[in-house]
Amino acid sequence: MLNGLPRILIIRLSAIGDVVRVLPALHALRDLHPHAQIDWAVEPKSANILEGHPAIDRLVLFERPSGGKRAGWGAFWRFCREIRRSRYDIVVDFHGILKSGLAMAASGARERVAFAAPRGQEGSPLFANRRVKLSAARMNRIEENLELVKALGAKRLNLDVLVDMPEEVRDSVDEWLSDKFHGGKWVVAIHAPVDRPEKQWPLGHFAALADLFLADGRFEVLLTWGPGQLETAEAVRALARRNPEIAPETSDLKHLARLLERCDLFVGGDTGPMHIASAMNTPVVALFGGTDPRMHSPLRQPSTVLYAGKDAPEKAIDRSNGPALLAQIAPVQAYDAGIALLKGNVPPPENI
Repeated sequence: MLNGLPRILIIRLSAIGDVVRVLPALHALRDLHPHAQIDWAVEPKSANILEGHPAIDRLVLFERPSGGKRAGWGAFWRFCREIRRSRYDIVVDFHGILKSGLAMAASGARERVAFAAPRGQEGSPLFANRRVKLSAARMNRIEENLELVKALGAKRLNLDVLVDMPEEVRDSVDEWLSDKFHGGKWVVAIHAPVDRPEKQWPLGHFAALADLFLADGRFEVLLTWGPGQLETAEAVRALARRNPEIAPETSDLKHLARLLERCDLFVGGDTGPMHIASAMNTPVVALFGGTDPRMHSPLRQPSTVLYAGKDAPEKAIDRSNGPALLAQIAPVQAYDAGIALLKGNVPPPENI
C-alpha cells in the first residue's frame, strides 16, 4: 500500500472493443477507491484510447516484439517483472487468458480477482485467489466486467464511459468535417471493415445502404476505416451508385472516437469502432450474424441490434456460418433501423 491506499492493476491487454468495454468497470473501481493508484496493463495498439484518462494513474505497456515466439516470451517476462516491481495490492484480470493470468500471478498481489471458468480461459483462474462465477452463461461483456468489481465491493455501477479528448484532436476532426459537409444534414458513419470474416456484412450491402441514405436527401454518408482497411472502404464506394465520402485517415483511436462522436448515426458490425461509437453516445445500428449479441451488443442507448441468427437454432450459429447469416440482413432493414433511431432520439441536424 502507498500511504494506506491500495495499488490496483487492471489487466486488459487488447482488443480495442474489449478495452472500451472495461471502462464502466474502471469508473466503478475509481468510485470505490477515489484516492488509490489505479494502473492498467495494455498493449500499445489499444493504449491510445486510455491515455489521459483521469481515472488511470499509469499505463503499463506490453510491447509485442517482432522476431518470433522466443522474443515474445522474453518481452512478456520483462513485462511481468515490471508489474512485480510495482508491488500491487489488488490485480483484476478482465482478460481471462493464460498470459493475463501469468501476469497477475507475477504481481504478487494479495488480492487477485479473475473470472472463474468457463469465462476465465486457458487456466487463468488458477492464478486468482478470488474467482467470480458469472450468473448466466451468456452475459454482455460490460455486465461481466462489472461483476468483477462488484466482487471487490463496488456499488455505483453504470454504463458511463469517459474518453479524454485533447483540444487539438477535437479541432482537427471538427475542421475536416466542417470543410467537407455544409448542408445541415445528418452524417451517417458506415464502417464496413471487420477483423474476422464471420463478422462481415457483404460489401454490396454496405454500398446499397449508403445509396439508400444518400437518396433520402437528408443524409451525408461517411465510410470509416482503420489501419490497413482503406481498400475495403474504397471497395464499398466503388460498388455504390452514389458518392459516399471516405473518412480521413485517423492517426489514432482518439481521432476516430471524435469522428464517430460527431456523426449522428453509426452502422457496422461487431467491431471495435462500433463499441467506440456507442461509448461516445452516437446512436448505433449493430449488425450481428456469427457472433452473439447477448455478449457483444452495445448496451448504451440509443442502439438497435439486427441479428440474423435469432430465428436459427442456437447450435447452428457459429463463426462458420456468420457471413451467410449476415447476408440475410437486407440493407433496407439497416436503413429503417437507423431512421427509427434518429427520429426517436436525435434532434434535427444543424450545420456542421
